[in-house]
Amino acid sequence: MTSAQVGDTGLVLRVPDVDPAVGRWRERYDSVAPLGVPAHVTVLYPWIPASRLTDDDLRAVAGIAAATDPLELTFAAVGRFPDVLWLDPQPSEPILALIDAMIARWPDYPPYGGRYGNRPIPHLTVADATDPAQFGHVVTDIDSSLPVHSRVVELSLVVCRAEGWELDATFPFRAQPSGA
Repeated sequence: MTSAQVGDTGLVLRVPDVDPAVGRWRERYDSVAPLGVPAHVTVLYPWIPASRLTDDDLRAVAGIAAATDPLELTFAAVGRFPDVLWLDPQPSEPILALIDAMIARWPDYPPYGGRYGNRPIPHLTVADATDPAQFGHVVTDIDSSLPVHSRVVELSLVVCRAEGWELDATFPFRAQPSGA
């Protein structure tokens, strides 16, 4: 989402429960956090440009979400890609299943434009603005706040607008019976 254009869209799992552990670091080191992108795990980005989204597309997302159980995620470890510091959501299998469902429905929109294949590593970006190898103090601080448990009950559509990223729609996951 760092080189996004107005009208770009993404489907994400918002995870506000991690904000106490990583919010200040994201604001400082995650290039999209100051643009309004919440703490999240990306499901599909870039997705269909906002100007080309149809009601059928939105109904299909709603259907996929409605067939998905709420996600019980635990963030207990910090990971590193060459240029990104991130939290590891576990279990990752339900996230990958959701990504697979999106790819099956919209094969012309692979995650991250296909740069990392169709099976990207699910992650929650903490820092991408500078060399993550320099973040020992950040990792130490975050580690002291882990694990973080989060129940994710919806998929979110975010859209890049001139003023930044905005939440455009939410798609609830399968309703759980009381006491579930």
